[in-house]
Amino acid sequence: MRHYFFIMTLAWMLPLVLFTGINFVIDPYRIFHKPWVRDNYYIYDRGMRVEAAGIINTEEFDSIILGTSMAANFSAQEATRSFGSNFVNISLWGSYIRERAYVLGYALRKKPIDSVIYSLDSFSFYRPPSSGMAIESYRYLYDGDIFNDIFVYMGNIKSLKYAVCLNIIFSNERLCPHKDTLESLVEWYSDREQSRRFGGLENWMMAKNSDEIRGALKELSKSMNSINSGNISVVDLNKVRLVNLENQKVFSEHLLAYAIRYPTTQFYLFFPPFSRLKFSIQRQSDPQAFEEYLGILRMVVAECAKHPNIHVSGFETEDFLDDISNYKDTMHYHQRFNSKMLHWMKNGDHELKQENIERYIQEIEIRASSYNLRDFGAKVDAYLAKKN
Repeated sequence: MRHYFFIMTLAWMLPLVLFTGINFVIDPYRIFHKPWVRDNYYIYDRGMRVEAAGIINTEEFDSIILGTSMAANFSAQEATRSFGSNFVNISLWGSYIRERAYVLGYALRKKPIDSVIYSLDSFSFYRPPSSGMAIESYRYLYDGDIFNDIFVYMGNIKSLKYAVCLNIIFSNERLCPHKDTLESLVEWYSDREQSRRFGGLENWMMAKNSDEIRGALKELSKSMNSINSGNISVVDLNKVRLVNLENQKVFSEHLLAYAIRYPTTQFYLFFPPFSRLKFSIQRQSDPQAFEEYLGILRMVVAECAKHPNIHVSGFETEDFLDDISNYKDTMHYHQRFNSKMLHWMKNGDHELKQENIERYIQEIEIRASSYNLRDFGAKVDAYLAKKN
């Protein structure tokens, strides 16, 4: 019987050791080392939840861009020139603030960080259960214990393909998708399917089968139905207060705490400039959600006013939000505005402070309230009718 169990144990342990050993040598996620047998490369297949750890472990930098897809098109090279620091962009698409805390904390502990550029997407304040975070399965990569990092490769047959197609003999782009530079690792603008949607409503409609466009049209339709029927809910101020308290807790625990702990690191926080259409849909058909967003603005500015190393920016008073040709959906803006935002943040333009936050809120309320949703909805209906 002992002999049988010994054989069975070897039967599953040997493949595990073999897979893990080969993966360690290849180390496609760069957790332990840069590539040993070929030119430098970077893979991107889990939305940076794994890759961010490898970049922090193996790259030389002193500043980071850490946001969602709203920050993915920031050029690290341009940020380096503007701010005078050596940036990398390790933004996690669709990430919550709670998720990014693992990456932020690890980077700050691992090396001296001069500056952090960080997006404050309103949805990212939501506190999901651990099981709802994509990074949860890989949180051990950010705990500072290098020995348990090998778990990422245990039995990971999928990553073995990099031993075959990314070596000194040959490369296969289709089998092993990768990028050769950090500069282009997280950006999405160069993707033809993404960039072709800029330019106006007609380009949106050409991609109406995309999840983002379907979501935008559904959101607009729901909004117009509420407005036309007069079925607009009254703001529940008590609920707003409770939501604000929860948002403050998320912000304090998962972002502000790090700014306080590392006072020599400059934090450049910004509220992504979603389209005016997006803000108007919320303001005109869901004033409850809009009021909760205003609560986030006030809370963040009030909390950050106490700390000179935190700078908060908002760009909703800019006219480019009014033109949907600048957006590929209701949220994602053209890459050229990333350059403008870097310039504004560096120079302190559009910085939100205690003395100007109420004026800022008043202006964005006026702009969101006066935006003609009916005309836009009519254009969508007419376009869809023409295509049917």
